[in-house]
Amino acid sequence: MSRFTNSSQVEFEAGRFHTAIQFSQYAVSQNDEDADAWLVLGMSLIEISEWPDAIDALENASLLQPLDNLPRISLAIAYGAIGHRKLSRDLLMSVATSGTADADELLKIAAGLEAIDQPRLAMEACRQAGKQTPDASEIHYKMGYYAQKCGHPNSVSEALIRHAINLDPQNIHYRIGFASMLIRLGRQNEAITLVDHFIPAKLDEVTCACCLKRIANLFFDSDDIERARMCAERIAKLSESAQDSPRHSKTSAV
Repeated sequence: MSRFTNSSQVEFEAGRFHTAIQFSQYAVSQNDEDADAWLVLGMSLIEISEWPDAIDALENASLLQPLDNLPRISLAIAYGAIGHRKLSRDLLMSVATSGTADADELLKIAAGLEAIDQPRLAMEACRQAGKQTPDASEIHYKMGYYAQKCGHPNSVSEALIRHAINLDPQNIHYRIGFASMLIRLGRQNEAITLVDHFIPAKLDEVTCACCLKRIANLFFDSDDIERARMCAERIAKLSESAQDSPRHSKTSAV
């Protein structure tokens, strides 16, 4: 392994993706058969949503050595991002049905499937993850989200998400997402109760601007102007961060 390849891996693991890209580009310019350098390059480009270049790098890596599950999932998601939905679905399902994917990988597969409008397959991937880790709160929350996308009754989603909150009662993301659902169902009082003791204490942890807009309106309609203002300020900060970064984070709303 060249020193550039090693440096690129160090930078990637530290989350410094642009620097990782530079080092891996140096490495492949010296040796275009350096599979590890192509792999780090592809995975780093995935992190900044540079889909076509990421696909090229990961495909080059796959020609030199078999890809592990995570790079295969990332490659599939990249295919979906540029519109190759069937190819994305087929690759994601090949990993999901291989019997080698762990729970975290299955959740990533589910997210990739949902992104290409395959919520039923996404929910099934979550079920498979749940068989491995039945007490994982994220799995139940995601299943509740996908259940709504599949058109299941609201009671199904609600039961799954309430179970996720029971498993992880301090998780503000679950509470905000569920409150957003309750608001849409006209159950504003329940929504306020759900987040009442967590806003503003955990407001800085919330990354979904759409959810925050609903919560801000909820507080405003309840004459809680101060907390409505706090939510609005948080939305403004998220907007600024999104403009500074090519890739922004969000919490799944239900």
